Amino acid sequence: MTASNPERILVPFDFSPDSRAAAERAGWLATRTNAKIHLLHACALPTHGLTPYEAVLPNGLWEQIHESAAGQLETVRAQLADKTGTEVTAEVTDGLPGEAIQAACEAFDAQLIVMGTRGHTGLGHLLLGSVAERTLRTAPCAVLAVKEDGGTTDIAKILVGVDFSEPAEEALQTAANWAKRLGAELHVAHAFDLPLTMITPYEVSIPTGLLQEAREAANAKLDAAAERARATTDKVESQLLESPAAPALAEEAERIGANLIVVGTRGHTGFKHLLLGSVAERTVRLAPCAVLTLKGR
Repeated sequence: MTASNPERILVPFDFSPDSRAAAERAGWLATRTNAKIHLLHACALPTHGLTPYEAVLPNGLWEQIHESAAGQLETVRAQLADKTGTEVTAEVTDGLPGEAIQAACEAFDAQLIVMGTRGHTGLGHLLLGSVAERTLRTAPCAVLAVKEDGGTTDIAKILVGVDFSEPAEEALQTAANWAKRLGAELHVAHAFDLPLTMITPYEVSIPTGLLQEAREAANAKLDAAAERARATTDKVESQLLESPAAPALAEEAERIGANLIVVGTRGHTGFKHLLLGSVAERTVRLAPCAVLTLKGR
């Protein structure tokens, strides 16, 4: 199984409102796909702030924290299982969240990770980063990032961004499958954004015909993508957006009232990620709703 029809959903849970929203969304999905849910809490104690002062943690403190987390997580597990009628398991593990999520995803053989994100931007993002963004770069499966204020649980309108790459094609097919299963409208969008900034400093005029040809070619590819989606689901619309991809998708989602954005990602890491960034990550930060990211094979 894949993200199109997940049988096992992993939910990283830190007891925040965002993670509770993620658990609720995972439960909603599980009732429609008969999926099993695994709740994961990474219990990592930030002792690095104490060690310069040679402070010693009291005996038994770590065990108390671990037991308290396990008890609270069991309450969440039981409530989610009762509400959805699906199989829900729970695990408290030591270690940093990113590493714990990676290990649990592989051990549970999850096809989908559903997790909360605070969507930091600006200075907040530079200082704090985002576990969700690091996860979507390194996770071996699809990641659904959910915000507490990201609208209702129901998914009635899905917006999928396509750039005609292999990851985008997988995103298109997954979005079409979700739209069919959930009875949702599917909106297919392409951000037409030529890198003219590389030319304009030299005061070279861009031929009008060149822009028009590029726009017509983009529209033709967009129409073809929408037709491929219609082979799976019938309620499909398409829209050519003329601005950078991440803000364009966020604005379009706001305009049409989308409950979910689906995008493909190449999962760049290291130096290449620093150079290129990620449309998927910027979309997660800017989006007014949940964002499902999928890596191309």
